[in-house]
Amino acid sequence: MLGYSYLKNLFKITGHKSLYFYSMIVGIVSGLTALFFSWLLACAEFIIQFKLAGLKQSHPAGEFFITSNESLVFNPYIFFFLPILGGLLCGILTHFFCNEAAGAGMDSTIHAFHQKEGKMNPKLPFYKFISTIITLSSGGSGGKEGPIAQIGAGFGSTIASWMGAGARARRTLLLAGMAGGIGAIFHSPLGGALTAVESLYKEDIESDSLISCIISSVTAYLIYSSVTGFHSIYKVREVSFTNMWEIFFYILLGLSAYYTGVIFINIFHKIQSKFSKMSLPSYLKPALGAIPVACIGIFFPQVLGSGAGLLQEIIDKGSAEQISSNPYLVFLLFLFFAFLKILTTSFTVASGGSAGIFAPSLFIGGMLGGAIGTIAQIVSGNDISIPSFMLVGMSAFYSGVSSAPIAGMVMICEMIGSYKLLPPLMIVTIITFLLSGNKISIFKNQLENRFVSPAHYWDMNLDILERTKIKDVFSEFRKIAAVPKKMLVTELEEFAPEIKASDFIVTDEKGFYYGIFSLRKNRLDETLRTIAPTLVTVEDATNTQIPYVQLTDTVSEAHKIMLQYDIDKIAVVEDEKFLGYIRISDIIRVYSSITSKKKAS
Repeated sequence: MLGYSYLKNLFKITGHKSLYFYSMIVGIVSGLTALFFSWLLACAEFIIQFKLAGLKQSHPAGEFFITSNESLVFNPYIFFFLPILGGLLCGILTHFFCNEAAGAGMDSTIHAFHQKEGKMNPKLPFYKFISTIITLSSGGSGGKEGPIAQIGAGFGSTIASWMGAGARARRTLLLAGMAGGIGAIFHSPLGGALTAVESLYKEDIESDSLISCIISSVTAYLIYSSVTGFHSIYKVREVSFTNMWEIFFYILLGLSAYYTGVIFINIFHKIQSKFSKMSLPSYLKPALGAIPVACIGIFFPQVLGSGAGLLQEIIDKGSAEQISSNPYLVFLLFLFFAFLKILTTSFTVASGGSAGIFAPSLFIGGMLGGAIGTIAQIVSGNDISIPSFMLVGMSAFYSGVSSAPIAGMVMICEMIGSYKLLPPLMIVTIITFLLSGNKISIFKNQLENRFVSPAHYWDMNLDILERTKIKDVFSEFRKIAAVPKKMLVTELEEFAPEIKASDFIVTDEKGFYYGIFSLRKNRLDETLRTIAPTLVTVEDATNTQIPYVQLTDTVSEAHKIMLQYDIDKIAVVEDEKFLGYIRISDIIRVYSSITSKKKAS
């Protein structure tokens, strides 16, 4: 017990340095998980889609995939039933074992951050992993970023809970896990970190967690890329922005991305609402949603999965002429594929299938960019870079539907390995974001800003407590939960229920403050209680690193220490004399009293 308590105290989260250490641990786990996920998904797609149905899908140059020179005949009958069977298996898995594993992943992660103190089901990473492999390998339309973000977030939340961390640290490690998963899978360390902190709000970022997210994302990226290679996801020819007149077409692209985003969000949410109201058992809904996906996929398999392979093919061609001799037909094809992707993704994910919406958003935006680029080529007659418009469209569309402009811009730049398109990226993305404002978002649980998030309730109101000194609101202090350090833990366990306390202020032989002992974190096991009940004292497991406060300190400082160390009371010391302690309930009472007086006045 002593060894366990010592190790637990040694490795528990007590400040920023330890939080950064665990952010790196979360990054390692996220990177390894993303690596195994990519490998297993590639194997499953190769066996199910290629070997079983004879479909050979293309992939981005930097994506992990398995290929073969073997020539097989495409079997549309087998391929039609694959998404339906995959939807049924995914529905059974999520319905009977883990409901949280259904859907895109990002939205439920955002909900856990705001509404659940960062707590996630510890079973979620495993079931999300399996359900996503089933959905995507069987032909579902979606990406792997949302699921891998949720898997990473689940690991971060679980590690924080294992370490006995408070709500703030748990939320931070949840975001660190999300950043690690995205940063690794897309070879985008900075983009992954920014996506994690920006996706929570429509017009704000979670700046408090940015450093932890960067540490985790970079760590995961290094681990993942050390195996798959240090390269960008898309192999892109030379792209640039040199002609100012092109800006008019980029503005048109921004407007198109916004209105198409509105259509996508409305269709997605309406389908989601229809399926949620169905009296059909929930485990059958993903299979039902897969039927229209299968019908479209037989004729246009390019829009299944993430669609990234088709994007890479078009980027490789470089111009409309390379696609078809009729540029008007190319324009219509771009729009047609964008519309098909909206339908297939909505039916796959909104019905309960496990897949992300980030990659489909890139596909839709890329198709829009290709369409507008084709118009620019027709009107100008000049050599227009279709890939440039596609890449800018990818960023613009995702930024519009997710309210994440900075993450969208950086992510695309890292995914193509170049920042040359940053000027048009900034212009078009900001246009789409400004038009979207806080009115639309694909994430239902995304909040407007930190002022309305339960995660920052105290932060937004602590200015009152920061102006209030302890001596101004406390004339006396409690001492009933103060115990000497030589007291036996067994005696304390008998004493604790009488005063209904779990954390105790520990004093030394002279009555000076020594530290804090948490009974809820340091209970004796039955073996040690039987063998040596008189050997283990409170001193053996007291945390002597927790600071105290003085009368001249503010109530806010006392509250911050309690949050940082996950304790419910803090010692008050003046001139080395222990005066007593303040409880978290005392601070809440002070806050309520002050705010009540302000309202009354």
